[in-house]
Amino acid sequence: MASHFGAIGIEVADQDEFSERVVSLISAGTARQIAPKVSEHVWTDSSGARLVAQVRKGELEFLLPCLAGTTPAVPVRDVHLVGDETVMLELLDGVEGEMVCPVAVELEDRAVLAHSGGRIEKGSLVLAALAEEVTVHADAEVYSASQDGDEPKFAEDFFIPSGVFSPTEPSPDWTPSAHALFAGEVIEAGTPVNTFTGKAFHRVRVRTIAAIELDVAIAATDLEQPPVRGNIVSGTFFLTGSLGLQPPDPAEIPSKRRRWFRR
Repeated sequence: MASHFGAIGIEVADQDEFSERVVSLISAGTARQIAPKVSEHVWTDSSGARLVAQVRKGELEFLLPCLAGTTPAVPVRDVHLVGDETVMLELLDGVEGEMVCPVAVELEDRAVLAHSGGRIEKGSLVLAALAEEVTVHADAEVYSASQDGDEPKFAEDFFIPSGVFSPTEPSPDWTPSAHALFAGEVIEAGTPVNTFTGKAFHRVRVRTIAAIELDVAIAATDLEQPPVRGNIVSGTFFLTGSLGLQPPDPAEIPSKRRRWFRR
């Protein structure tokens, strides 16, 4: 099983190499000021691989590997931070407007949300995921047949926000995590190459519950064969996304000063 970074083609040999590569990539990214002492740096590769970093007073304090989503935005409501990095929200059915389920996500624009109060009533989320454990089935029939036995059976478009369920005896500092179990039909598939590392990864668009679509990155080393249209993908995933939030106008941020960050 590859890491979250490996899912987008940035798996490296050791911590030193990782640190050097991450710093160089984020240094080459686009920066925007969020607050007087806080900036956000975003690097996006043509493959869709993306790194989002938050820098405070020159120190890297938050780093998110993710996939630049291209799917239709999903309506959401009751968006609020829980802990330092994770956001809770309610996914809504785009047609009926009813709640599909509550879900935890790590946002690309988390810094903007945090510095604008940490909560919004409603918005639109472009959802994406990094595969942690994944299985590809030829089609819905094969997927259904794979569930023969006494275990509970799931539809080919199920979605369980596993990260929002606390342990039986949660610790005092427990918070939801951006994880989900889901399955869905592959409606687009490709194997782009991360141009920085030269490593390929699989990128698929999956349609799951309530016809919600999301882009999924899968490490090439995790599958023997690349997914194709019509396959059913199922597994455990790390959820990311963007609400498209914009920071304050630079003119409204006092003492704005660009600073280079340190590792």
